[in-house]
Amino acid sequence: MEVGRRDKRGGMIVTGFDDKILICCECHEEFAFTAAAQEYFAERGYTEDPKRCKTCHTQYKKAQREDRHRFEIKRPELGLSD
Repeated sequence: MEVGRRDKRGGMIVTGFDDKILICCECHEEFAFTAAAQEYFAERGYTEDPKRCKTCHTQYKKAQREDRHRFEIKRPELGLSD
């Protein structure tokens, strides 16, 4: 069986990746790491599988942005404005 996904015309694109089921390190739920997502990660040079599901990843990034903003407000001597 060929591994891959279908293009817009229904043809198979062979990627060499299989879908994986991973466990989120935050909520401990299973999530799919699709062949397409693995291809995307590989194209960008990422070597590790994701640790968080999409929902937890979004929450994590939001919390990081909020923490960075709080730091910038507390440290006006750095010349950063809020």
